[in-house]
Amino acid sequence: MAYLQAPAEGQWQDGEQSSKDDIVIFEVMVDDIDLPDWRKRRAELERRFRQDTVITRYMPKPLV
Repeated sequence: MAYLQAPAEGQWQDGEQSSKDDIVIFEVMVDDIDLPDWRKRRAELERRFRQDTVITRYMPKPLV
């Protein structure tokens, strides 16, 4: 699921110049998490989109 209409913006500054970016949030749901694989995916996204950091977070399934 991608939240393209979320009211989220980012701002970065390079010296005196500042710029705004739109932020896209993707939600991925899986039964099992492969953390080394997600670390590789995050590194690839950072390279592909020329980002210093792509934030990923993992939320374990709640116990029922």
